[in-house]
Amino acid sequence: MQATRGAGRIQDAPTKTACTSGMLLCLDREQRLVYIFGEILGVPDVVGGELLEISRDAFRKKLSRARRDLHSFMHGNCGLINPDNPCRCRRKTAGFIKAGFVDSRELRFVRGRTIQVKEVAQTALDTLHELDVAYGDLYRAHPFYESPDFIAGIRALLDRRDVKSHLELS
Repeated sequence: MQATRGAGRIQDAPTKTACTSGMLLCLDREQRLVYIFGEILGVPDVVGGELLEISRDAFRKKLSRARRDLHSFMHGNCGLINPDNPCRCRRKTAGFIKAGFVDSRELRFVRGRTIQVKEVAQTALDTLHELDVAYGDLYRAHPFYESPDFIAGIRALLDRRDVKSHLELS
C-alpha cells in the first residue's frame, strides 16, 4: 500500500485522494464546477464565466464562495488541513479493506504511477492560451475595408432628380 508523509503523520494515497475528492460533495453542483475549473484547473474567470454562461464577476464571486465553503468544511473535518482534527486516512483505508470496499491487491489510485492534476493543468491552460492567441491572430489578420462615405452617398442620392421628384424635395 502506497503512503505519503504529511503534517507529521502517514496518509494512505488512495484514501486521501478518495476522501478529498469526496469532500467536494459538500459543495453543490455549480460550486463544484466553479471550484474545479477555477481552483484546481486554474481556468481564468473569462473562460470560466464563458463555460458556465455567467459573467466574469459572477464566476469570481461563486469561486470565492465555493472556496470559503470548502475550506470551512475541510477545516472542521480534515486532519490534512487542521492538525486538531484526527487524521483518519490510514484507519479508513484499513476499514475499507476489512469491509471489502478496497482490495489491498488492487488499490484503485495506486496502479502504476498516477499523475497529479497540477502536472497536467498548466499544460492544458497553456494549450488553451495558445489557442486563444491563434484565434486572435486569425482575426487580426483580416483586412480593414474602406467603408463608403454614407453621408456623401445619401447626399448624392438626394441630389438625383428622380429621387427629389418622388420625395417631393424640389
